[in-house]
Amino acid sequence: MQPWARTATWLCLLLPLPSVLWRVLMLSGVDVGFADAPLFRGSAEAVRYVIGLDLVEIIVGLACLGLAMRWGERVPGFVPGAGGRVIPRWLPTAIGTAGVLTMLAIWASLIVSLATTWLGLRTGWTPDRGMGAGDRALLLVCYVPFLLWPLAIIAALIGYWRRRTPLDARATSATRAA
Repeated sequence: MQPWARTATWLCLLLPLPSVLWRVLMLSGVDVGFADAPLFRGSAEAVRYVIGLDLVEIIVGLACLGLAMRWGERVPGFVPGAGGRVIPRWLPTAIGTAGVLTMLAIWASLIVSLATTWLGLRTGWTPDRGMGAGDRALLLVCYVPFLLWPLAIIAALIGYWRRRTPLDARATSATRAA
């Protein structure tokens, strides 16, 4: 695998971690300036939601490592009926692409909602309500890397696809392009 693609797979794991840490600190009672923290801490359902979100981000990040590692090419031997089978390259690529498209759609609606509220075009909720400059800076430091996550996943998927493409297929497509 090319170095840029391997780096992208590691970024898939690392980029969401600051936002995960911010939410864990918030749930733990650390004052991160989030005005709605007591609502999240006081509701078992909200705590489960936040912990579930954090677990999904970590699991997706770990799964992305499989795009660069040999263990991401075969079903583990302990899986009954499928152990040892080769994972077709289209499967992780399709799942990853669907995940990225879903993430981008959610983010687009969230960004429009937040931007129109911040610009005063509508009233609504924003995560920085009541935050001071330091709290806002911490929020940005923790969430800006997360915004780069889909780009890292896209790069990792491209690297995975290229790595798993047989050499003769690459030569054939290069000949056609020339």
